[in-house]
Amino acid sequence: QSPPTTPGFTQRNMSWQAYADQITQQGIANAALYGLDNAAEWAKSANNTGTSAEIQKILQHMSSQGTGRFTYGGRDFITLRNDGNVLYGKLGADGITCAKSGKALVVGVYDKNSQPGQCNNAVENMSNYLVENGY
Repeated sequence: QSPPTTPGFTQRNMSWQAYADQITQQGIANAALYGLDNAAEWAKSANNTGTSAEIQKILQHMSSQGTGRFTYGGRDFITLRNDGNVLYGKLGADGITCAKSGKALVVGVYDKNSQPGQCNNAVENMSNYLVENGY
Protein backbone atom coordinates (compact mmCIF):
# COMPACT_ATOMS: atom_id res chain seq x y z
CA GLN A 1 0.00 0.00 0.00
CA SER A 2 1.21 3.48 -0.78
CA PRO A 3 0.72 6.10 1.93
CA PRO A 4 -1.31 9.25 1.29
CA THR A 5 0.56 12.46 0.62
CA THR A 6 0.85 14.97 3.44
CA PRO A 7 0.56 18.75 3.00
CA GLY A 8 3.86 20.39 3.80
CA PHE A 9 5.96 17.54 2.46
CA THR A 10 7.74 18.06 -0.85
CA GLN A 11 7.63 14.44 -1.98
CA ARG A 12 4.68 13.43 -4.12
CA ASN A 13 4.62 9.89 -2.78
CA MET A 14 5.96 9.65 0.75
CA SER A 15 7.09 6.42 2.27
CA TRP A 16 5.43 5.18 5.44
CA GLN A 17 8.72 5.95 7.18
CA ALA A 18 8.02 9.67 6.79
CA TYR A 19 4.91 9.25 8.97
CA ALA A 20 6.87 7.63 11.79
CA ASP A 21 9.51 10.35 11.43
CA GLN A 22 6.85 13.05 11.60
CA ILE A 23 5.82 11.77 15.04
CA THR A 24 9.39 11.66 16.38
CA GLN A 25 10.00 15.16 15.01
CA GLN A 26 7.34 16.31 17.50
CA GLY A 27 9.57 15.30 20.43
CA ILE A 28 8.31 11.73 20.82
CA ALA A 29 11.06 9.19 21.64
CA ASN A 30 10.05 6.66 18.98
CA ALA A 31 7.17 5.78 16.71
CA ALA A 32 5.89 3.09 14.36
CA LEU A 33 3.05 2.15 12.03
CA TYR A 34 1.74 -1.39 11.67
CA GLY A 35 -0.99 -2.95 9.54
CA LEU A 36 -4.19 -3.72 11.43
CA ASP A 37 -4.91 -6.84 9.39
CA ASN A 38 -1.67 -8.73 10.13
CA ALA A 39 0.38 -6.50 12.49
CA ALA A 40 3.03 -6.19 9.76
CA GLU A 41 5.52 -3.40 10.32
CA TRP A 42 5.02 -0.56 7.85
CA ALA A 43 7.63 1.75 9.38
CA LYS A 44 9.34 2.55 12.65
CA SER A 45 11.96 4.87 14.05
CA ALA A 46 15.54 3.61 14.27
CA ASN A 47 15.57 3.30 18.07
CA ASN A 48 12.23 1.45 18.24
CA THR A 49 12.57 -2.16 19.43
CA GLY A 50 8.87 -3.04 19.19
CA THR A 51 7.93 -6.18 17.28
CA SER A 52 5.03 -7.35 15.15
CA ALA A 53 4.44 -10.16 17.67
CA GLU A 54 3.99 -7.56 20.42
CA ILE A 55 1.63 -5.59 18.18
CA GLN A 56 -0.51 -8.70 17.57
CA LYS A 57 -0.94 -8.99 21.36
CA ILE A 58 -1.60 -5.24 21.70
CA LEU A 59 -4.31 -5.44 19.01
CA GLN A 60 -5.94 -8.33 20.92
CA HIS A 61 -5.64 -6.31 24.15
CA MET A 62 -7.29 -3.33 22.46
CA SER A 63 -10.08 -5.41 20.92
CA SER A 64 -10.97 -6.93 24.30
CA GLN A 65 -10.61 -3.50 25.96
CA GLY A 66 -8.24 -5.17 28.40
CA THR A 67 -7.06 -3.35 31.51
CA GLY A 68 -3.99 -5.45 32.33
CA ARG A 69 -0.38 -4.92 31.41
CA PHE A 70 0.92 -5.12 27.85
CA THR A 71 4.39 -5.28 26.33
CA TYR A 72 6.02 -3.19 23.62
CA GLY A 73 9.73 -2.93 22.91
CA GLY A 74 10.32 -5.51 25.63
CA ARG A 75 8.86 -3.13 28.23
CA ASP A 76 5.82 -3.90 30.38
CA PHE A 77 3.29 -1.02 30.37
CA ILE A 78 0.32 -0.48 32.69
CA THR A 79 -2.94 0.23 30.85
CA LEU A 80 -4.25 3.71 31.66
CA ARG A 81 -7.00 3.86 29.04
CA ASN A 82 -8.25 1.40 26.46
CA ASP A 83 -11.46 2.14 24.55
CA GLY A 84 -10.72 -0.33 21.76
CA ASN A 85 -9.47 2.36 19.37
CA VAL A 86 -6.97 4.24 21.52
CA LEU A 87 -4.66 2.73 24.14
CA TYR A 88 -2.60 4.67 26.69
CA GLY A 89 0.07 2.94 28.73
CA LYS A 90 2.54 4.07 31.40
CA LEU A 91 5.85 2.81 32.80
CA GLY A 92 7.44 5.17 35.31
CA ALA A 93 8.11 8.48 33.53
CA ASP A 94 7.69 6.79 30.15
CA GLY A 95 4.54 5.84 28.29
CA ILE A 96 2.95 4.74 25.05
CA THR A 97 0.01 5.78 22.89
CA CYS A 98 -1.51 3.45 20.28
CA ALA A 99 -4.31 4.59 17.96
CA LYS A 100 -6.13 2.69 15.24
CA SER A 101 -6.92 4.21 11.88
CA GLY A 102 -8.91 2.28 9.29
CA LYS A 103 -5.95 0.14 8.21
CA ALA A 104 -3.07 0.97 10.55
CA LEU A 105 -2.03 1.06 14.18
CA VAL A 106 -0.02 4.20 14.94
CA VAL A 107 2.32 3.86 17.94
CA GLY A 108 4.27 6.51 19.82
CA VAL A 109 6.48 5.95 22.86
CA TYR A 110 7.46 8.92 25.02
CA ASP A 111 10.07 9.37 27.74
CA LYS A 112 10.80 11.90 30.46
CA ASN A 113 11.64 14.50 27.79
CA SER A 114 8.04 14.85 26.59
CA GLN A 115 4.58 15.03 28.11
CA PRO A 116 1.94 12.30 27.75
CA GLY A 117 -0.48 14.73 26.07
CA GLN A 118 2.17 15.62 23.49
CA CYS A 119 2.45 11.95 22.48
CA ASN A 120 -1.32 11.45 22.56
CA ASN A 121 -1.81 14.41 20.22
CA ALA A 122 0.94 13.36 17.79
CA VAL A 123 -0.28 9.76 17.52
CA GLU A 124 -4.01 10.47 17.47
CA ASN A 125 -3.64 13.32 14.96
CA MET A 126 -1.67 11.00 12.66
CA SER A 127 -4.31 8.29 13.04
CA ASN A 128 -7.08 10.78 12.24
CA TYR A 129 -5.14 12.04 9.21
CA LEU A 130 -4.83 8.47 7.92
CA VAL A 131 -8.58 7.86 8.43
CA GLU A 132 -9.39 11.04 6.50
CA ASN A 133 -7.23 9.75 3.63
CA GLY A 134 -8.69 6.26 3.46
CA TYR A 135 -6.12 4.52 5.64
